[in-house]
Amino acid sequence: MNDNLKIFLFRVIPKSLISRIFGIIALIPLPAFLMDRIIRWYIKKYGVNKEEALIPAKGFKNLNRFFTRELKDGVRKISRGKNDIVATTDSRVDQFGKLKKDTIIQAKGVDYSVRDLIPSAMAEKFIDGHFITLYLSPGDYHRIHAPVTGRITGFFSIPGKLFTVQEFMVRGLKGLFAVNERLITYISTKKGDAAVCKIGAMNVGKISLSYDRAVTNRFFRRRREFFYEAGKAPSVKKGDEIGIFNLGSTVIILFEKGMIRFDRLRAGQKVKVGEKIGEFTAR
Repeated sequence: MNDNLKIFLFRVIPKSLISRIFGIIALIPLPAFLMDRIIRWYIKKYGVNKEEALIPAKGFKNLNRFFTRELKDGVRKISRGKNDIVATTDSRVDQFGKLKKDTIIQAKGVDYSVRDLIPSAMAEKFIDGHFITLYLSPGDYHRIHAPVTGRITGFFSIPGKLFTVQEFMVRGLKGLFAVNERLITYISTKKGDAAVCKIGAMNVGKISLSYDRAVTNRFFRRRREFFYEAGKAPSVKKGDEIGIFNLGSTVIILFEKGMIRFDRLRAGQKVKVGEKIGEFTAR
């Protein structure tokens, strides 16, 4: 099946309904013997490192508990350098670099606007800034962590489509990340602002925040941008958990102009939570 036909099929199928049904199924408690078989199949299929997982005393009660599994203490080391910026997820580096005014690279020859990704005045902060796109595979650890230390000034929940974020769709559907559902965390640091954009996708039952009860992919969804009152913004250290994907998708991190420089990364490179991906520049 060619890519154009695949994209057409994904346009017409009821993506949100299928994803919600999948999310409901993933929450159904299953007998231990059946969960064990499913997990063993999943580990083999997607190369999950089970030895890193924090396994409940009675095992995982349902698929969602396994998808959103925590890691054992000390499994991920957070880069300690004062100016270090770290990976938010166990993921693959798809794209990174400098924005050309408001333009972000989605794939070779395909781009989109930061103003579409963040339909808010907050988008203006990231004009001519830097970005990195991180893709989570089904076998990756699905919790999302802060790339920097600072204060969470607010979040933006944006209902949208739930197209798959597989490579053929990234290459073929312009503005994919700006049309899919997304949940954005704004973090203010002494060096400038960052935005951690969590992108929904097919079969991602929901995206949740670890510091607030906001959840995407509800039956009744509405666009909501929220800012904490002065003095009430949650503080966060780099490496702290800030959100959870229920299965997997993509994270796009935006940084203000002149705020950072990336390490010598390469497209396709795998990174782990807490691994250094760049550093703050002198401002």
